Amino acid sequence: MSKKSTELVVNGVKKYGPTVVELALKHNKEIIGALESINLKKRLNKSDDLNQSSKVAKGKNKHPRKQRYQYYLTEVIPTLDTRNRDELLEYKLEVEQCIQKIKMEQAQDIVIKKQIHEGRIKEWEAILSYIVSQITIKDYMEYLRLFNNPEYQSDYFTGFKGDVEKFKKLNTVEQYDVLVQYVHEKTMIDIEQIKREFSAPV
Repeated sequence: MSKKSTELVVNGVKKYGPTVVELALKHNKEIIGALESINLKKRLNKSDDLNQSSKVAKGKNKHPRKQRYQYYLTEVIPTLDTRNRDELLEYKLEVEQCIQKIKMEQAQDIVIKKQIHEGRIKEWEAILSYIVSQITIKDYMEYLRLFNNPEYQSDYFTGFKGDVEKFKKLNTVEQYDVLVQYVHEKTMIDIEQIKREFSAPV
């Protein structure tokens, strides 16, 4: 663009700009109607749709295990304290399987990829430790509730009636030491701590 034509454009904007803006604001409904009539809005929507579909396509191209890892980070870990024992054990088994698969892939791959696999294993092991610690805490707290109130109905132990029945049978003065050992085996909590919190019957 030549210097003369640039000056003409600048002078035109200076001279007519405020009037154009004032008219545009005054007649904005008519302008929008005119834009819609030339399908400008549809073209803008199409470009948005293309952007959305490319994002969806990127999500579909993610490795299933990576998608599952994201699910665990965003959906499972924040809600672990609301899950029952059955759900927690299912998560634990799935995460252990993922770790095993990565270790198998690591054994078959070249040295360069082994470092990548090592990072993935650490990520999954972190999730596993969250799940295992939640199982330990919830098991322990439910056993403590059952110890203090034999009539307590545990929603957490739904599907594990055998464990609850065994605990109730051991919850006697005569079986106290066996009960402490049982809780220790199930939760790996220190025996001295169990004895303090599961106060021995007199």
